[in-house]
Amino acid sequence: MPRTQKGFLFDPNRCLGCRACIMACAAGKDLPPGIYLRHVTRQEFRKGTQIIQYYLSTSCNHCVNPECLRLCPEQAFRKRRDGIVLHDLSKCNGCGDCTRSCPFEAPIVNPTTGKAIKCDFCYDKLDEGEIPFCVAACPVQALRQIDIWHLKSQAPDTVKRLHGIITLQITRPSIRYHALKSGKQILRDPVRKGDEYENGNL
Repeated sequence: MPRTQKGFLFDPNRCLGCRACIMACAAGKDLPPGIYLRHVTRQEFRKGTQIIQYYLSTSCNHCVNPECLRLCPEQAFRKRRDGIVLHDLSKCNGCGDCTRSCPFEAPIVNPTTGKAIKCDFCYDKLDEGEIPFCVAACPVQALRQIDIWHLKSQAPDTVKRLHGIITLQITRPSIRYHALKSGKQILRDPVRKGDEYENGNL
């Protein structure tokens, strides 16, 4: 187990649903049109007579026990000492085992290359002391990078799960959330429940 485990901290009370994180990632990584490694959806659940709605921004969770790494027949995945899960494109045969095995559907097959692609936590930027494109682009700081093992000192009020979504813990995803505060979410966009930003429009 690495001494550090890089991960994301998401605040559903702040997220505007603006999708700046999606577009910054796509532009910064020079992704083909229609390919996105981060997604924003609108979630909804009932609490008594109240309906709670919020936006959720997700990408690869850089799991402590990643299924993609365990099941890849070409050993194209590896985990860095800081916990970031990387994919070696030169080893990938495009079989899609990683896309089917990931409970969070993080790896996708790039139709241009026929090979898998996933969030790499902008590790090259981190190595230069910078932060990921998605984190830097968020106008309200709803998304942050954290060290999961030292989270209590960074953000003591975090939780592993959010109401209204299923979070599988078997792979130990490196994502944490600020707890939902009923009625405090900012919903700027009439995005339907479960809708996702695809191909530049909804």
